[in-house]
Amino acid sequence: MFAPVAGAASRPGSAGPLRGNFRAVAIVTTTLVSSASAVQAVIPLSLLEALRNLDTPIDDGFSELAHEMLSKRLGLSQTVAAQIERYRGAAEREETIPLDEVVSVFRLVGRRADAALVFADAGRRTARHAARRVSAALRALLRTGPRRVRLGLGVRTAGRIARRVLNAELRPDGVMAEAGLSDSLATRADLAGPGCYFYGAALAELLRVLAGFEGAMVHERCRAKGDAGCQWRATEVEGYE
Repeated sequence: MFAPVAGAASRPGSAGPLRGNFRAVAIVTTTLVSSASAVQAVIPLSLLEALRNLDTPIDDGFSELAHEMLSKRLGLSQTVAAQIERYRGAAEREETIPLDEVVSVFRLVGRRADAALVFADAGRRTARHAARRVSAALRALLRTGPRRVRLGLGVRTAGRIARRVLNAELRPDGVMAEAGLSDSLATRADLAGPGCYFYGAALAELLRVLAGFEGAMVHERCRAKGDAGCQWRATEVEGYE
């Protein structure tokens, strides 16, 4: 298992405004990724949806050039469209996709100049796809309940989803959210660095959708820079009550 981020468990909570009481730490386990032979279908689905989204041209009035432009964009190809439909069907049935296949999709995205943008978009899409599986009653409580209730319940709900979909342990602890990552789809694809945007965006979006967190997961350490593992710290946007 990935060792907890140093000092995370012992950091005292603050007793100030609610914003200062946000407590969540994400510890991503290495054994789950290392031993898994399959990955939730929402991940490759989201990667290809993000690819298609970034390749879709803005309607700027140059429609006469559209056909030539579209034919050169991988995200808008028939192959990608067919794979999106395949992964969407698998995701609706809550099926998994072989690990090697998903790593290949990761590498496909990683070849692009805008890979970081695609990974970040895909991370957010993965979180939103997964969060839709939350029951209607729980969604209503998270949407209308007092913020303190939404915060605690939302983090626990996000933790269950993170464990099931991202193979991550996301749990309340400390004053803010931290995430540690040693082995992942990004490292399996030799894409530590740009591929890390996927995980940072996914965790932040889960916390936003389910716990009302407004901010970003700041990437403080990265294996691509020679660190032993990747580490993120959640930073809330100033001014939110």
